[in-house]
Amino acid sequence: MVQLKPTLENQYACPECLSQSTVVNEIRFETINVLADCTCGSCGLEFFQVLPVGHTVAYPMTLGKLNGKLYQQDVTPTWLANSLIRSHENIRQDDVSIEMNIYNRCDRVIILNTLDSIYGHVLLKLYNAFHHLDHQKDIGLIIIIPKIFKWLIPKGCAEVWAVDLNLDELVYSYRSIQKFVSDQSHRFREIYLSYAYSHPDLSTVDISRLTDVKPFQLENYSTQRPTITFVLREDRWWFPGIADSWFYRICRKLKILPWGSRHLSKRQNGMVKKTIRLIRKKMPEANFNIVGLGRTGKFAGYASDERKWRLNPIIERAWCITYAKSHVVIGIHGSNMLLPTALAAGCVEILPEDRYGNMIQDISVRYSNRLQLFFYRFVDQYVHPKSVASKTIAMINDYEVYNKNMCRYIHAAPS
Repeated sequence: MVQLKPTLENQYACPECLSQSTVVNEIRFETINVLADCTCGSCGLEFFQVLPVGHTVAYPMTLGKLNGKLYQQDVTPTWLANSLIRSHENIRQDDVSIEMNIYNRCDRVIILNTLDSIYGHVLLKLYNAFHHLDHQKDIGLIIIIPKIFKWLIPKGCAEVWAVDLNLDELVYSYRSIQKFVSDQSHRFREIYLSYAYSHPDLSTVDISRLTDVKPFQLENYSTQRPTITFVLREDRWWFPGIADSWFYRICRKLKILPWGSRHLSKRQNGMVKKTIRLIRKKMPEANFNIVGLGRTGKFAGYASDERKWRLNPIIERAWCITYAKSHVVIGIHGSNMLLPTALAAGCVEILPEDRYGNMIQDISVRYSNRLQLFFYRFVDQYVHPKSVASKTIAMINDYEVYNKNMCRYIHAAPS
C-alpha cells in the first residue's frame, strides 16, 4: 500500500536534477491513474508522479507539468504511456454522478481504485479486495468502481463509491471525480492506496464472494453430466484460417468492420458447430451452452443459446450460473474469459499469435498444483475444431486418473 495521509509515503526524485527535495502539493485521482502533483525544491520543476497502482506498479512514470514530457524510468509499454497521456490531457468538466454507500464508518481506510476503460482490468483490480478484507481487517476498505460492476462488490467493505460512467468514458479524467475524492478524504485520519495488482493470486479465494455463485465443485466432476460452454464475441473471432485474419484486417483498415463482422461471426459459428458435432460423437450425453455478446446466426439443435446484445447484472449473474455448471469453457483470449474461468472447472482458450505475451492474463487461476496444466489448455488462432474437441474430451475423460496419479499421492509440504 501507498500511504496518502497524513503524509505521502513514497517521495520521488526530480526527473530532471534527481534531487530528493520534492514537495507533494496534492494527490489527484484521474480515473485510471492516481498522480502526485510535485514541485522540486532544487530546480523548481513541476511534475506529476504516477503512483504505483495497477499496471504502473511495474512501470513507474513521471510527467512534466508544464513541458508535458514523459519521463519513463523503465521500458514502459506504449499502450500504458499513451493511456496516461490521453487521460491526463483530456480532463473533462462534466458533472459525474457518484453513488456513495457507507457500510462501516472508519477513520483509517484503504482505497482500492478499480476505475479503468477495459472490462478485464476493472475485474482484475477488484480481485485485490480479497487480500485487504482477509489480511487487513483493522482498516476499512473503500472501493471506487464503475457503477456497472457494483453487483460484484464483496461483503465486508467499509464504503463503495460507484462512478456512473461507461467504460469507454473512463479513458478521460474528470474534475468532478477528483473533487469528490478530495472532499471525502477530510473524513479520514489515515488513507492508504491499494497497489491494485493487475494479476493477484486467486487460487485460495472463493469467487462466490463476488458473484454469489459457487464455482464448479471438482468432487462432482466425474458424476455430473458433461457440460461445455462456448464464450463467443463478435469483435474478436476464432478464425478458420489466415484468409479470415486478412479479411478482418482489411475490413478494419477500410472501416467496414461492422459489415465484415457478420461474415466472421458466421464462420466462427460454423467452427463451434463442428466442434460440438465432434464432441457428441464421443460424448452423446454432453450438454452445450453458448454465451457472450452477439446475435449472429442460430444454434438450435446444437446448444442452449444464452447470447445477449447488451449486458446488465441480471444477465451476467445468469451467465455465471452457466459457467459454474461447466466442465469446460471454450473461448478466445480476452476479458470475456475472466469470470468463466473463475467459475468453470477448466478451459480451452484460443490464443492469437499477437497475444502470446499476454498468455494466462485473462485466466482466473483456481488451482495451485498440476491441475493448472490439466485444466487450462491453449491452442493457436487457426486451430481446427478437431483439436479443440479432442482436448475437451480428454479433460473430461482423463480427470480421475490424472488427479489420482499427479495430484493426490504426493509428498505434502511440511506444516
